[in-house]
Amino acid sequence: MEEQTKVPRVRGIPTVRQTDIEPYTALKWVSTLFKAASIFLAVALAGEFVAGMRMEGSGILPQLLGDLARTAVFAVVLWGGGDLVRLLVQLGNDIRAQRILLSRLVYRTPPREAGQHTGPRNNAGALESDTLLQSGDAEEDAAARRSLGEMANG
Repeated sequence: MEEQTKVPRVRGIPTVRQTDIEPYTALKWVSTLFKAASIFLAVALAGEFVAGMRMEGSGILPQLLGDLARTAVFAVVLWGGGDLVRLLVQLGNDIRAQRILLSRLVYRTPPREAGQHTGPRNNAGALESDTLLQSGDAEEDAAARRSLGEMANG
């Protein structure tokens, strides 16, 4: 009977957890506010049109149509602004997820052997594997430094 050698499993990079992504609560509320204002303007437009027609008759129609067009355009711009804010929230989440996954890759990069280090960049201008990239987030950078230190010592 032949012995089978066990092949070590290759661990993939884990996905970004929901807790890794910071909530953009204020921006979501702004988006909801823009959309609610747009709906309010649509209801107000209908009410203004009906009230104008009942009180003044068809003689006020040209003025009502001008107001209706301006207010409808403003309501559409508000609705689009709400959608744009939601898009920015999604974009922020995507950027944050990319930074987290990249920092996880940097944490797992093994340090080079003692004689191989030539400085932060090699001759081709590429970063060396043990060079810590600054993310701009002080806590994340400190965690990366600790992790790289543990990997070098451990």
